Amino acid sequence: MSPERKIRKELQQVGSTEYTVMIDLRLPDRFALEAPSHHNRLHVSFENNEGKTERQGHIIRENPEFPVGIPVRSKGEGAVIYVDYEFRYRDSTDPEALFQTRIHYEIPVEVKENGSDEVKLSEQLPLDELEAV
Repeated sequence: MSPERKIRKELQQVGSTEYTVMIDLRLPDRFALEAPSHHNRLHVSFENNEGKTERQGHIIRENPEFPVGIPVRSKGEGAVIYVDYEFRYRDSTDPEALFQTRIHYEIPVEVKENGSDEVKLSEQLPLDELEAV
């Protein structure tokens, strides 16, 4: 089984129920993707927070090229965006070894007047903190 990491991000505010999730995930310098591969997948889904929670929307992109923008149309006063990135990569310190990892982000979103038109997830992937198998 590949290592998995779950990361909950801070609340982001948007100005309406229609917005774009902008995703820009980067590998640390010593790592390289094993691409193209059907193991490199980006899943984006969300749940609405309107009284009851129901899962809606699901987008899968194979071999995504970052940055990538995903349009979202939610209901109610907020949502939780789920971004799952599963990928294979190599470490330059051991180029023969191939690793597979899944990182799961949760991003709470709130609709507020004067909020942004984008939810942003832009960061270096935390591979140094994962133990590959």
